[in-house]
Amino acid sequence: MRSCQTACALLFLPLAIAASTEAFAVTDDQKQALRANCRGDFIAHCRGVSPGGVEAFQCLAKNSQELSSACHAAVKDVDPDVK
Repeated sequence: MRSCQTACALLFLPLAIAASTEAFAVTDDQKQALRANCRGDFIAHCRGVSPGGVEAFQCLAKNSQELSSACHAAVKDVDPDVK
């Protein structure tokens, strides 16, 4: 069951990022950076969050202090107010 959740998260993370970042007018480069740098962070810190919505990005932003440096930079690039 857990491996299915992990696999599903990896499959749908790009959609979650694309959908959730539309409110921020995210560029294609920013979306690609989030996809490339935040998969592991999303799985580690956002287990209860469904991919495919604003909640996915908000979860990453909320957990910004715990993210890898590459993911933190990608999230901050989308929303400079992230700490």
